[in-house]
This record gives sequence, structure tokens and C-alpha cells, in this order.
Amino acid sequence: MPVVTVRAGNKQRSAPMDTQFNTLVRKATEKASGLLEQSDRVLVVYGKGSASIYYEGDTHESPGAVTRAS
Repeated sequence: MPVVTVRAGNKQRSAPMDTQFNTLVRKATEKASGLLEQSDRVLVVYGKGSASIYYEGDTHESPGAVTRAS
């Protein structure tokens, strides 16, 4: 199962914890929304400062090629 990792970003380290989390959730939601256009199932697992997004799909497709949902 392919995985994509999303991070809150280096600039967010000095920001309050709730701001870091909100940024991470926003980025993970955007990426997961794009992946849902290609896959039936997407699982987001949040960790400290990052989120791993697992999805079903062709392992030869690049997740970076996913366009964000507007």
C-alpha cells in the first residue's frame, strides 16, 4: 500500500501547538482529498509533526502528481 507523508513545515516549529496541528490537518486534508479522486480508500495517521496518508492504488503512479481539490 503506497504512503505519502505530509509535514507541518519548519516555519511552524516556533508556532503554538494548536497552530501547528491546524496546519498539519489542512495539508493532510488537501492531499487526502486529491488521493480520493484516484483511490477508493485513504487512511490518514497523525504523528508528532507529520501525517502518513496510506491509500490503495497503482504503486507506479506518483502521489506528487495529484492535483489539490479546490
